[in-house]
Amino acid sequence: MQIFAVGGGGFTHPEDNYPHDAILEDHLLALAGPIANIRIGYIGHASNDNPAKIDMFYKRFNGCASMTTLPLEANLAEARFFLNNLDILYVGGGATKKMLAHWQKIGICKILIEAARGGLILSGVSAGAICWFSELLLGSAKDGYSLHKGLGLLAGSACPHFSNEPPRKRAFEQQIANGRLAAGLAIDDGVAIHICNGVVTNIISARGASANAYFVRSNRSDVEVKPMDLGHQVI
Repeated sequence: MQIFAVGGGGFTHPEDNYPHDAILEDHLLALAGPIANIRIGYIGHASNDNPAKIDMFYKRFNGCASMTTLPLEANLAEARFFLNNLDILYVGGGATKKMLAHWQKIGICKILIEAARGGLILSGVSAGAICWFSELLLGSAKDGYSLHKGLGLLAGSACPHFSNEPPRKRAFEQQIANGRLAAGLAIDDGVAIHICNGVVTNIISARGASANAYFVRSNRSDVEVKPMDLGHQVI
C-alpha cells in the first residue's frame, strides 16, 4: 500500500509562487513505474469541486498522464468504476470533515480502502494528505480546531501546513502533549512523504532545507518534535 502525502502547496496552489513544487508531482508520477500511459484521477470534494482547482489538475498533468475526475454527485457504482481505472489517485485540499462525511454517506470510504489494498497509489495535499490517517485535528485558527476520525489506513495522527500555520502547529502539539491525540506525522508546505506498507521510504522537499517533515510525540507533559527519519514505521 502506497500513500504520497503533501503538506501543502503543489499544483493546486500556484498563488504560493513556488514553481519548484512541481518536483513533488514528478516524484508521484514516478511511483507508477514504467507505464506507457499513467492513469491519474482527481477528487476535489474537500473544495466542493472548485472548478479552478480541477482546471489546474488538467493543466498540470497534460501530456504526462491520462486524467479523469470524480464529481461530487457521483454514486457508489460510478466511484468504484473511477477507482478501478486508475494507477494514481490525487485528493485535493479543503474541508476535510465535509469530505469525509460525504464519503461516508456515499460509501466511498470502504472502496477507497479496498483500492489502496489492491495497489492504487493514494496521494493528495492538505486534506488529501491527512485523511488516510486514524486521528485528525481539523478546522482553522478562525473557527477553532476539533478532533476527528480519519479513514484509518495509517495509524496515528497527521498534520499539514505544519511550520506554515503556527496556530495549527501549536494546537497539534498541544493535543498530543495532553494525550488527546496520538503521536503522528507533521508536514510542511512544499514537502511530500512517501509511505510504503507503513514505512516512510522517501521525504521530498521542493523548498529546500527550510521545509521538512516531522514526527511529533508526547514526552511526559511536553511534546517532542523531531525531523522525520527514513525507515520510520507509521505507528
